[in-house]
Amino acid sequence: MAERRAQRMADLKAQLKITPAQEAAWTAYTGAMQPPANMRGPGQRMDRAEFAQLSTPQRIDRMQQRADERHAQMKQRGDAVKTFYAQLTPEQQKIYDDRAMRGDKGGKRGGPGHGPRGGMGWR
Repeated sequence: MAERRAQRMADLKAQLKITPAQEAAWTAYTGAMQPPANMRGPGQRMDRAEFAQLSTPQRIDRMQQRADERHAQMKQRGDAVKTFYAQLTPEQQKIYDDRAMRGDKGGKRGGPGHGPRGGMGWR
């Protein structure tokens, strides 16, 4: 997963043709886009058995805490993207916009077996 993320970032950097003057902004951007330590690997979620031992109010509190953490991470990443984006030329912004719209799939979303209408067996 980390290798794929690194490759995507390297591809983006090459497509954007980051200049030496933009290198500091790029470094800050890539650092902010790393997954937080508490979201890596096992332990990113509470064990089901542990979760089952909580009362309903405790589960709600735990879910709210995780939602708050995810929201804070989303805001931090959003702020990092906006700061980085402001350092790009209009041409680079267009490339970034196009890439952001298609996601990591190169514009190939869905396909057989994906989504409620894709693949065999949908009736």
